[in-house]
Amino acid sequence: MYRHFFVPVGGTDAAIEAVGHALEFARSIGARVTFFDACCEASAENRAAERLAKAEAAARAQGVPCACAPRAVAHTSGFALEIVVELARAQGCDLLCASADAPWLMRQRDAGDAFASCGMPVLMCTAQRHRVADLVIGKLLGQHRATGAQLHALLCNMRAAVSRGEPSGAVAMDSIVAALRNVQSLRDRPGKDACVFSRLRERTSAFDAELDELEHQHRHEVRLLDALIDSARAAAKDELPPACFEQQLQTCAQFVWEHMGREEGVILPAARRYLSDADWQEIGAALAVVAPSTNLEHTIGELRSSRA
Repeated sequence: MYRHFFVPVGGTDAAIEAVGHALEFARSIGARVTFFDACCEASAENRAAERLAKAEAAARAQGVPCACAPRAVAHTSGFALEIVVELARAQGCDLLCASADAPWLMRQRDAGDAFASCGMPVLMCTAQRHRVADLVIGKLLGQHRATGAQLHALLCNMRAAVSRGEPSGAVAMDSIVAALRNVQSLRDRPGKDACVFSRLRERTSAFDAELDELEHQHRHEVRLLDALIDSARAAAKDELPPACFEQQLQTCAQFVWEHMGREEGVILPAARRYLSDADWQEIGAALAVVAPSTNLEHTIGELRSSRA
């Protein structure tokens, strides 16, 4: 039986969900996992820290021992299956877990032959499709991405200001406060995913402890964001050095990433498993993702076309 999974992480819906499925399997057989960021981004902004923080938080919530593999070599043209397998072997892994849309798999002309010749078992993590569930989960993950992008933009701007030695008065704190308000809106549970949480509670008690912990984390997240807004206003009055605000922002961002990782890696896979098509239909209507009378196949076709 496999004992050590190698799980490349990514930012697509499929890649995010693959982490949750890999962790569920690892927990069921007592295996451990090593995460690796296999994304090759064109921009200078590096989102690897966020992706790995989310994956590690999900693993801890699932009770799965985990580690992160160092990214020692830069591959400007992207990773190939052979390179990923080599990295997995270097970590002592015996199973490679991948999402179907992994770029380093899609580059293979014949994935079947590549798998057979790569010298390591490969588990393709694909979600069982429930139509409306895809739309609901896609919207929730889209809000997570928007939250991450907003936090990264704030961190990038503050780091640049601190590195230039700018005084607090020279930093546009009003725009920072507006951005933090936007993060609060994106993370507002009642309008976002409370119905997924509450419906899961109705269908099973297996995740009550995790749901309770996430509710506790949500309240703490609200306090962190409120404190950040107060600090931004203090910095605007030169009452707080920009470097101190940057550190507070980094701490908050790390907490939000880990919180989202637990939602993605524990609750969404559980919701896929326990919620019925009728549940997803009601949740989709509540989140304004789909109306009860909507032609679902047409809606999903439009969504996939827009993603392409």
